[in-house]
Amino acid sequence: MVNKKFVILFVVIMILVLSLPTALAPDDEPLSNATTNTTVTPPAANVTVNPNTQKIALLELKINSLESQIYILQTDLQTLDYKVSTIKNDVDIINSQQNSLEQGIKQDIGSVSTGLAGLQKNLDTTKENLTEVKTELEGTQSFNTFLAFIIFLIVVTVIGGIVYAKKKGIFSNGLFNNKVHPQVASYITNHIKQGKKFEHIKQNLVQAGWEEKDIHHAYKSTMKTNYQSYKKAQGPDKKKVIMISVIGVVIIIVGMFSLSGSVGQAIKIQQTVDTKTSVLTTDIICEDGLILNPTGDGCCQDVNQNQVCDDIDIYQLNKAAQDKAVCSDNNDCSADKVCINNKCGYVKDIYKGSDICSKRCTYYSVETVTSDGETYFHKPGQDGYTAAGGLTWNLLDAPSHCIEENAQTVFEISKLGPTTIINENGEKKSKISLLSKEIITLEQGQKSKIITHPANSNIKFTLLANEIFENCN
Repeated sequence: MVNKKFVILFVVIMILVLSLPTALAPDDEPLSNATTNTTVTPPAANVTVNPNTQKIALLELKINSLESQIYILQTDLQTLDYKVSTIKNDVDIINSQQNSLEQGIKQDIGSVSTGLAGLQKNLDTTKENLTEVKTELEGTQSFNTFLAFIIFLIVVTVIGGIVYAKKKGIFSNGLFNNKVHPQVASYITNHIKQGKKFEHIKQNLVQAGWEEKDIHHAYKSTMKTNYQSYKKAQGPDKKKVIMISVIGVVIIIVGMFSLSGSVGQAIKIQQTVDTKTSVLTTDIICEDGLILNPTGDGCCQDVNQNQVCDDIDIYQLNKAAQDKAVCSDNNDCSADKVCINNKCGYVKDIYKGSDICSKRCTYYSVETVTSDGETYFHKPGQDGYTAAGGLTWNLLDAPSHCIEENAQTVFEISKLGPTTIINENGEKKSKISLLSKEIITLEQGQKSKIITHPANSNIKFTLLANEIFENCN
């Protein structure tokens, strides 16, 4: 900026210097072209016009014109500086995104290298075993021939089975299509985004009652689903295509050594980055007959298309005909009543009213502290979970109350767990199901009772409504 201003000032001084001889020329010299077309009115009888005055006036006009041009140039320079600054910011954002993607690719390549090292070790072990088998087979020629024939039959059978399975679509639509529950897929996806490793996720799911083989299948299926969603969301940019191709090759190599086939859920996780704010947003899109679950963090099946998750429909089939004196589940209450603090009733009736009601208040946020040592600032409609999603809690809207009454927060507690089903092929499979629901209310500073889980005695969870933020009018 200093060099540009110096050049402009130098040009202005040169123009003034070159114009000065013209302005101070003798009286008999003609004026410049700027005044040749000007009509001069003869002076009055007693008025004497100084020729230098006209020249000075002309010089001032030129100076004013130069100042206007200088102002325009300065404005253009400021505009140019702003555009350069904007372009620099965009370039910095692009470089940041590129570095992040390169780091992710390096981590994936490192994981593949580790897997290949393990595979090489397994191959070496297999070679040693084959050498021992070969030594034993050399003892008897007839047994060797018989074994070769058996191996040939096995290979032909396996190849024929694979060809038949591909033609019938068994790998994509049949026997190996063990769908992962949307909430488990969402749980795995969220922990992957947090940088958690497979062993950490596996440990939490085992504690929640899942079998290891089901956890392996769910993890691989979720990884494949996330990759497919990521691939669909990308544009035709050449650099992105190359990077995605590398990631695709990595995933294909890992998939070649997977223990079993897996397919993706019809759940699309779409991530976008705002180039102005650099904020990453994540949207969950449900397809193929799935709908967004009540908590909004995953998808669920809706076969009867009543806009209610099928597991909730099944859960509500066990609704009691009459209220129980002491309830622990919404199903212990009749009709549309729910279990609130172990009593059947309605959320709209949690306040008793006040003789004096100067203002009415509703809360818009609650600071919640869990027994896991986590603190949340949630607004109504947001939720949290513990025990790998086996127990979830959701902050609900509450009716307005008089300012003279203590505010009460309303939490919906849902308990989920794996249940065993038998599919059409007679095989036992695990699926996650809704086991129970209840409502608890807490005043500011109040801690809940110990919340347990019917399928896991190790779960002893509590909530504390540390502070309630309200609007009153």
